[in-house]
Amino acid sequence: MSAGVKHLVLLGRNEANLTETKNHLTPNNANCSIHPVSITDEKALKDIAAAVGTWDILVLNAGFLSNPAPVAQAPVDDWCQSFETNVKGTMITTKTFLPTANPSHATILGVTTGMTGLPPAMLPGLSAYISSKLAQVKFLEFLAAENPNIFVASVHPGMVETAMFVKSGGQANAMPMDQVQLPAHFIVWLASPEASFLKGRVVWANWDVDELKAQAQEIQAGQQMTGGIIGWPYPHMD
Repeated sequence: MSAGVKHLVLLGRNEANLTETKNHLTPNNANCSIHPVSITDEKALKDIAAAVGTWDILVLNAGFLSNPAPVAQAPVDDWCQSFETNVKGTMITTKTFLPTANPSHATILGVTTGMTGLPPAMLPGLSAYISSKLAQVKFLEFLAAENPNIFVASVHPGMVETAMFVKSGGQANAMPMDQVQLPAHFIVWLASPEASFLKGRVVWANWDVDELKAQAQEIQAGQQMTGGIIGWPYPHMD
């Protein structure tokens, strides 16, 4: 709550986890409400959106990582669940909350993974997760283009040891890890007017803010930090 939030709304499937997060974030009894819900439950989300009313910042942090496996060995339902949560869930949540966005300064931030830019050979067994997160990035680019009055961006939170990180096969003792405060602080900045030049872009919480600001004109002039095909012949096409 150090960011000056007046009302924090937490959505997630697990009520116990939501309650734990609320207790951790609001030691001074700041205004915080929790809503146990699946982000693919459109009817339930509509009821929550109506109860919440006008909002300023929507952070899309829900995600699912299918059990790592080669495509030929992956169970279809488990593989497709990454798309169900990471793409369909993102679309339903966004579509549901768009009508009540603050018309003057709403922000939508999607938490993605920097691994979407890595060659598949470096990510064995992660086809479902990486493909779905890349699709999510492109969806948010469309959302940014379609809504001129809403700031939309995707953010890689860095290497934070979470349950999903462990499930992916990551080993914290073998990688340069980050603390959760890094993405937390970066997201607060990303939601500020100072970061407006990053609309429709994918950014990393590890990046230096001052260096980003120094490249603002260059970033806005081309297709840097967007999802595309390597070697696309028109890098400066608007």
